[in-house]
Amino acid sequence: MSIEHDFFGILGDEDEGEVYWSESAELGDQSVEIDLSAPDEASVTAEALDIAAAMIGSIEDLDSQVRESLVADLSAEVSVTSQYIAEQLDEMEPEAIEDAIIWDSGDQQIDFLRSLRLQRIGFHPHHSGNEAHFAILEYAISPDDTDGLLVVTIDVHGDTVLVALDN
Repeated sequence: MSIEHDFFGILGDEDEGEVYWSESAELGDQSVEIDLSAPDEASVTAEALDIAAAMIGSIEDLDSQVRESLVADLSAEVSVTSQYIAEQLDEMEPEAIEDAIIWDSGDQQIDFLRSLRLQRIGFHPHHSGNEAHFAILEYAISPDDTDGLLVVTIDVHGDTVLVALDN
């Protein structure tokens, strides 16, 4: 059995039941890899697919909303976002940092966040509860110079659930 959706097309596989879809989307002048996966078709609702499709359709708004949550995270006493910034500034060559940071407002942390590149969004439509990890967005300051990622997990409403590091 498989699922048919207006945006994603036919999802699923008659043998295993796993759901997977993958495409690239444009965000400004960059390409973002987008995928959708679930362990089985039965756990995926049409509503969850509609929400994922809407988020993909408004990728700029989703990216802005997530970046705002990263700015808010900077104000926390223990901030994963500020830890990521500090680690990348310590590990990267000064020339690479200069090339990667494309903003210059005078606030290094904000300029760093504004310069992050969204690399990938992974949707998990079988996690459509309010606190569940519906999508994972992976950001990097300079993908060619560092493997460090700032990973933001959002719920079905687009609210940030978790900010983590992936080195």
